[in-house]
Amino acid sequence: MSTVLWRLVGWDIQLQARENIYAFTVLTTAGFAIFLTLLPAEAPPTIFSLVLYFDPAIVGGSFVGSIVLMERSQNTLSALAVSPAPAADYVLSKVITLTLLAIAGSLCLVAVAFWVPPIDMVLRFTLVLVFTGAIGALGGLLIVAGANSMNHFLARAIPITLALSLPFLSHFGIVTGVWQWVLFAINPGHAMLRAMLWATDPTAVTLPDIVYALTYMAIFCLVLFRWAVAVYSSELSRVEE
Repeated sequence: MSTVLWRLVGWDIQLQARENIYAFTVLTTAGFAIFLTLLPAEAPPTIFSLVLYFDPAIVGGSFVGSIVLMERSQNTLSALAVSPAPAADYVLSKVITLTLLAIAGSLCLVAVAFWVPPIDMVLRFTLVLVFTGAIGALGGLLIVAGANSMNHFLARAIPITLALSLPFLSHFGIVTGVWQWVLFAINPGHAMLRAMLWATDPTAVTLPDIVYALTYMAIFCLVLFRWAVAVYSSELSRVEE
């Protein structure tokens, strides 16, 4: 990591603390934790994996939207445009800080649901959360890139969220067999749900399932990262002009 990236990570941590992002994370994590404690002991792993599917999305997608809108209103992007900080470091600092935040919050939920969680389960969840947290942060950065208000951001985010929710039909066994792959294989929500289900209960998915999910999420993260860097390079250049 470059010195500039470390400085941006430090700036993001200070900004998130000042804007109560960590307090909101505690509140959302507490809400999910209360929901988990109310579930019956025989609740299927699909329910818990669904909760962990939503948590990183809330932390990454919604929080990064509010952060970028606030930075834009405070002319932070204008300051970055005349600094040596490249757009890749700006994007990466958001991904690092918000993914770590998503991992911390989600592992707390794992502890609530499976106390004391075995180490192999913690490692599986950490691996999956690296991908889902990064996808949430990068997706939020791309959604907010052209938004000029929180309402505009939400108007863009809601249809995308609905599209990512379509694989619930497969997750809960409504669409099964070859049709779940025909209809949802290209949907990143399907890969994230399969990975979360594997982290919760490895016996619930097949080996090809998890290979597909991890490979798809890794490629999707790279595509989103390159896309986000291109978008913010253009935005920083425009601000500089």
